Amino acid sequence: MKKPLIIVMGLSTLISIFLLGCVSTQKYNDLDEKNRRTEDELAALKRDNEDSNRKIGELENKLNEADMTITAMKTESDTQRGQSVKEIDAVKRTYDSLVKNLEKEISQGKIQVQQEKERLTMKIAEELFFDTGKADIKPEGKEVLVRIGAVLKKIPEKNIRIEGHTDNVPIVSSLKLKYPTNWELGSARATTVVRFFQEETGIDPLRLSAVSYGEFRPVASNRTDLGRSKNRRIEIILIARDLDLAKRMRENLR
Repeated sequence: MKKPLIIVMGLSTLISIFLLGCVSTQKYNDLDEKNRRTEDELAALKRDNEDSNRKIGELENKLNEADMTITAMKTESDTQRGQSVKEIDAVKRTYDSLVKNLEKEISQGKIQVQQEKERLTMKIAEELFFDTGKADIKPEGKEVLVRIGAVLKKIPEKNIRIEGHTDNVPIVSSLKLKYPTNWELGSARATTVVRFFQEETGIDPLRLSAVSYGEFRPVASNRTDLGRSKNRRIEIILIARDLDLAKRMRENLR
């Protein structure tokens, strides 16, 4: 009767050992799976870290480039500021010279000299240079232009624009054959002054330009004689000059 009991106990022991082995195998498999997931997560973190380092490197490069750009811009700005100060000083000296040399004409109201930073403008009444409806410079006007030219030659870094302005009174009689409108009269006067500066005072022609605005840029009302007299004028304006362009143009003229 004892043998069956022994067999049963033996079977129980075997079953326990089998079940224990299954549990151990499952735990091992679970642990192995967990390790694989951990390794995958570590690999993913490593890739993310590498991407982050790459992006940080790119951002650092961009920051360095931005710093270099800012430094270059600041240097350029400082240089331009220095050049601007020099130009303003040069224009101021020119202004002072013109005011001194044209004291009589300025006091008579025939010439106005205005400076605005690097820009200088001279407004010259028609009566000083021209007779009504004509573009030939009067002797008095030539003498004044010689004095003006002597001053303007000393500031070669500026171009000189000559503007012809008229009132709104239409050209009449035989003058219409020569100057159909005020456009042509303003142009003829501006061109005559430009030629005088080049031929009689020796100003570099590359600095000179002539333009007509006719009656369309009045400084006063054309309804009165006084207003019309103010509108009939020549303006001489100093403007910025592209020295590199001037050099290339001079080479092309050879």
